[in-house]
Amino acid sequence: MRISLLRGLVGCGVLCFSALVWAAAPTWQVVPAESKITFTATQNGSPLTGEFKSFTGDIQFDPADLTSSHVKIAVDIASVSTSYKEVADTLKTPDWFDVKLFPQAVFEASHFTKVADNQYQADGSLKIRDKTVPVVLTFSLDKWTPQAALAKGSTTLKRTAFGVGKGDWAKTDAVKDDVKVDFILSAKK
Repeated sequence: MRISLLRGLVGCGVLCFSALVWAAAPTWQVVPAESKITFTATQNGSPLTGEFKSFTGDIQFDPADLTSSHVKIAVDIASVSTSYKEVADTLKTPDWFDVKLFPQAVFEASHFTKVADNQYQADGSLKIRDKTVPVVLTFSLDKWTPQAALAKGSTTLKRTAFGVGKGDWAKTDAVKDDVKVDFILSAKK
């Protein structure tokens, strides 16, 4: 009696676990050559643009099952690039991103809302340096097939909320506080 009850519980556990695995949103792999994360800041009244050339993603997303969806994007901060090498080198210093102490920025979201046809909102958190701040980003699914997806989106961050820009750079008169981040994320199964 005990053995058959134990077998029944184990069988139920395996079936329940299998159901959970099948219910999870599909897993996607980032296609680096077709993906990018860019930013636009304002310095002395002029736009300053840049890009993070290296990032990875742990993406489980299904527009038909948003409650099971989860995204984690890890950005290699040392991969920052701008049209001016001197600016990119400055951004890596302790006053800015401090890439030696904080080599990654991480965005995570597990709450998604459909706001219109092919338009979504992700409520998550972004960790830059030693600060984690709630972030809302909006994105569109420009392509969605069983094997490939393309999302484009943006958000605006306050750099001072993350401690990016220390000392004299903490002031927002020369380098404004708002930084717009845009992304194109191409993924495949």
